Amino acid sequence: MTGPTNPLPPEEALRARALLASWPLGEVLRLQAVPGGATNRVYRVETATRSAFLRVYKRADRALAEREHALIAQVRAQGLPAVAVIAARSGGTVVEHAGSVAALYEPAAGVQLRGAELSPEQISSAGALLARLHRALAPLHDAGYLHWTLSWDGPAWVERLNVVERVIVARGLAGNESANETDRWALERLRAQRQWLASAECVHRYQPRFPAQVVHGDFQDANLFFAGEQVSALIDWEQAAFMPRAYEVARACGFMFRLRPEPTLHFLRAYASANALEPQALEDGARAWGCFADHHVWPLEELYLHGNEAARRYIPHAPFRPFEQAWAELGLQ
Repeated sequence: MTGPTNPLPPEEALRARALLASWPLGEVLRLQAVPGGATNRVYRVETATRSAFLRVYKRADRALAEREHALIAQVRAQGLPAVAVIAARSGGTVVEHAGSVAALYEPAAGVQLRGAELSPEQISSAGALLARLHRALAPLHDAGYLHWTLSWDGPAWVERLNVVERVIVARGLAGNESANETDRWALERLRAQRQWLASAECVHRYQPRFPAQVVHGDFQDANLFFAGEQVSALIDWEQAAFMPRAYEVARACGFMFRLRPEPTLHFLRAYASANALEPQALEDGARAWGCFADHHVWPLEELYLHGNEAARRYIPHAPFRPFEQAWAELGLQ
């Protein structure tokens, strides 16, 4: 939880400071919003003696935050680099005030890098960390974590893309030379994704064959920090899920590397060296995540229908391709 920050409007600053009063921080000298978070609101907090990051959850669900913090404590106890949560005056780690739910986190050590910027050594470190993390989480029981039902109504999803297309076209966002590059890619990808979803070849539901376990749920470059060649911190455990671990492996490869063969294979080898994954399980996970990925419209809807500029980074500047086609080209069989 580091990076550039923005000044706050006075009313927003007052709300954040009211939440911060629940922690024994002393005088807050500086408070700034951290851009980039696609769901929750995050603030960098500076006092005379320390830095911290305040997260105000989009979903005001105390139980969800407490479950996340229990998971962080579990993995930290096993030596994994999850960023610590700071206890409030009450002794707990979750604060509720005026309808908001918030938590305070230590700064993450290291720097954030995009997947394309990672060295082979950093890719190996990330793959090995995910493998160790899955080993550490395997004994845990399902405590109400996310369960993704991999089933979609194809025509309904086609119509959702139609709605986004109409907004992009009506605003003239992608039809001229001065248009933002992301807007142009969004329109091109949307149309190709829509064509695939309407195709008889597209699979709209999948039932994984391999058992589920607790997984991080959002293991990707946006949530990793590096110190030199090693992963130094892993953040954002809110989406912890109960899914097959190979589902998360395939998801990480898709988000971090867009399935570019060299880094993807490097990551998979590093994972397998620390936590064996049989080919059938990996293929099952890829089919599961691939079904999800082909129906993934969240960045488009967040950006163009809800004005969430943080979602812009999740629209690749590359043609849309069905996940199963790109995965097959890795030659893993």
